[in-house]
Amino acid sequence: MPDFSFWSDGVLSQRQLREFCDAGILTGPEGLKDLCGESAIDLRIDGTVYKLKRGSVKPFGPRYLQDKDLVEPVSLESDGSVELKTAETYLLPVSERLEKRALLWSLGCHGQATAKSSIGRLDVLARLIVDGAKVYEGFTPECLRGSTGQLFVEVTPITFPIMVRKGDKLTQLRFFKGSPESVELKDPETSYRVLASSDQSLTVSLEPTSISESPDHSNIVAFRAEHNTTHDPIDLSKKGNGGTDPVPYWKPQSLGNGDYFEIEPNAFYIIRSAELISVPRDIAVYCRASDEAVGEMRIHYAGFVHPRFGLDRTDGGCGTSLIFEVRGHNVPVLLAHGERMAKLILYRMSEPYQGDEDSAYGTQTLKLSNHFKPWPEKES
Repeated sequence: MPDFSFWSDGVLSQRQLREFCDAGILTGPEGLKDLCGESAIDLRIDGTVYKLKRGSVKPFGPRYLQDKDLVEPVSLESDGSVELKTAETYLLPVSERLEKRALLWSLGCHGQATAKSSIGRLDVLARLIVDGAKVYEGFTPECLRGSTGQLFVEVTPITFPIMVRKGDKLTQLRFFKGSPESVELKDPETSYRVLASSDQSLTVSLEPTSISESPDHSNIVAFRAEHNTTHDPIDLSKKGNGGTDPVPYWKPQSLGNGDYFEIEPNAFYIIRSAELISVPRDIAVYCRASDEAVGEMRIHYAGFVHPRFGLDRTDGGCGTSLIFEVRGHNVPVLLAHGERMAKLILYRMSEPYQGDEDSAYGTQTLKLSNHFKPWPEKES
């Protein structure tokens, strides 16, 4: 067994995550090490689906599955797929497990989870549950004392139904040696390395952008989801050019003649940040929505920003926007360009990312989930 105690405190890198896999601390089916990214590991569902009959339940471990008043199994289709309907909540066991938990406890390891960006942009809430934890989206060393190491994802589609299968990846888990608070970087110098700003804030961009080569699509500031109960479910096994046609599901939004963009009640939007960020190889980022003074709306970003994001662009530039998911609540809200939306939390990596020097990120402007095809030049 390797001696992990010599690792520096911080977010574990891809190499370190793979060492955890080799040591049997993280276990799962074949291909486990391929799930390890720059600063987190993707988690796969195991193909079993339970419906939470009375809605979301605060995490309290695998006893969920022993209470027939709370859960009921959902039958799969002949191809192994299952539709998760809107406004229903489901519990999906994860194939990966936390093993050798006494070692994780002795190392002071903490876990932090978030939905993958491709899932959040579908207006799907996906929250990790770690057996033994009393809260969603992570674990502390104390949680591991009585844990079985089993992981679940609680999933609630809001606007669109989705189709899931065994092996689909809805969430990701980041490991810290030490606590997140102890490796947080707050100094202005580090902030300037990421954001060219000292307060680590992100604001909304209402600058028009293009979503296709068509002149008709060159003045767009947001996408609004088309809430329609006749939508076919979005198949998570399909992506990119093989994905779902976005036109029936989304309506591009322009700013019009005013200076404000209206967030309508109970509507869901995709909007981008005004700031361009670039993350050095020795820093990992968590993006937390501002939850104070934002009016009647929910702002979300799928949490993690990994080392090199926006840094090694394919076009040779530096910096790229983050994408926000915004949902209106009960009353309309007007957004102005430059209004604060979120705050970046910067963490020290346990070691700098040491991956492929030739790999690079593309630029990111206003972008839907990768489960949709690119926006067409002409809408039929």
